[in-house]
Formats: sequence, structure tokens, C-alpha cells
Amino acid sequence: MSADLPTRNELVTGMAVEVEQENGDRIVGEIGAILSDERTHPEGILVKLESGARGRVKEIAPET
Repeated sequence: MSADLPTRNELVTGMAVEVEQENGDRIVGEIGAILSDERTHPEGILVKLESGARGRVKEIAPET
């Protein structure tokens, strides 16, 4: 498990994050819903982005 993956407690709806989809593509978007119940996950917390895409959070996107 990577120690630098964000925990569920660090994520909030509307936050910009980079997620990895099941097909391996990485995309950036805003969290629409947090789908994982666990505080941590070895591959990242599962979220649904506002665009409808689902993936595991790899990092919180930098604020611009």
C-alpha cells in the first residue's frame, strides 16, 4: 500500500483529484460522490467524478 494515497477523511465532494480508471487511464475531475466506505484502500479511495467517470484517487489535484 502506498502511504501517500489520500485517505477518505482527506476527500470532500467538489474537490479536484486525479483518479485512475479501471482501464488504467488517469483523469482529473471534481468528486461528485465518495463510493468507498473504508478509510484507506491499497489502490486508492473509489470515487465518482461529477463527469460520471469512476476511479480510484491517486492524488489531490493542486489548487490553481
